[in-house]
Amino acid sequence: MKRIVIKIGTKVLSKKDGTLDTEFLRHIVEQIVQLRKGGIQVVLITSGAVGAGKSLVSLHDTKSKTVQKQIFASIGQVKLMSIYSKLFAKYNYYCAQVLVTKEDFRDKEHLLNMKNCLEGLLLDNVVPIVNENDVVATTELLFTDNDELAGLIAKQLKIDNLIILTDTEGILDDANKTIPEVNPSNIEIVKNYIKPDKSTSGRGGMISKFDVAKGLSERGITSYIVGGNRNNALLKVMEGSKIGTKFIPNKPPQ
Repeated sequence: MKRIVIKIGTKVLSKKDGTLDTEFLRHIVEQIVQLRKGGIQVVLITSGAVGAGKSLVSLHDTKSKTVQKQIFASIGQVKLMSIYSKLFAKYNYYCAQVLVTKEDFRDKEHLLNMKNCLEGLLLDNVVPIVNENDVVATTELLFTDNDELAGLIAKQLKIDNLIILTDTEGILDDANKTIPEVNPSNIEIVKNYIKPDKSTSGRGGMISKFDVAKGLSERGITSYIVGGNRNNALLKVMEGSKIGTKFIPNKPPQ
């Protein structure tokens, strides 16, 4: 059975005012359900907890930025999962919350427990929804961003594909045209096109996505960086449509 990881960043699932775009999430869930019905196992890496929290509460106390983020994340994660749960329930599917920190990938026992849980959820036809546990993650234990988290999950579960949904139509060249393919012969040229674009609402940027996709290609995994606002983007990628930027592996899957 084919297995994929889908990563959705803050910019894609948020409206301009920073609140969650529930219509976008509905469309994503619809596509995931179609993929599951087609025999594809899906792990979803999602951002959005902090933004969801900010839309619900205003903090009046003069707390540190770290504590503010923890509060927003703890409140927002409940809202985020509530939305996902209701959307999947419409199709008689269950989703599961999996919150992790970088330490979970460093501790062998934690890593094995997490992997076994994810494998079990997939076997039971449940969609795991993974996010960083912002409440307990300290500065030195933060993931670079959820792109890094997606890459680590992908390596552990031996997936077939990673699809990163972003706010551009893939990696763009100097003429703002999408680069359709990255392979061993052009990978360094493509990297030079990427400009610093760190998200104001998240921590990542295109260079982070590039690095994760490049690392997975070296393990035989095909990755895609695709515009998340494109209609049926996930389905089109899995159908073989040439959209976004595709990273061609330089070796067979491990």
